[in-house]
Amino acid sequence: MLYRQGFPGKNRELRLKFSFNQVKSIKMKIEDGLNPKRQLLLCLKDSREIPLTGPERPISLSTIEQDAVNLAQYLKVYLETA
Repeated sequence: MLYRQGFPGKNRELRLKFSFNQVKSIKMKIEDGLNPKRQLLLCLKDSREIPLTGPERPISLSTIEQDAVNLAQYLKVYLETA
């Protein structure tokens, strides 16, 4: 189960359930430049990509890499970069 908090309000909590066989990979999306973005995405076999990190300021590169590796190993899926 994936748990996220959305925008403030009555329906703020989001709970998504996926079986392990629906997970295709973990994607690490890194964009450098004026507004750098570093994001982890959960990629499903039906081509959906669910963000696992929030829109706050960028996380350090070593931290996001370590998180991605640990999560991919735990789920026993591939790690992609974009």
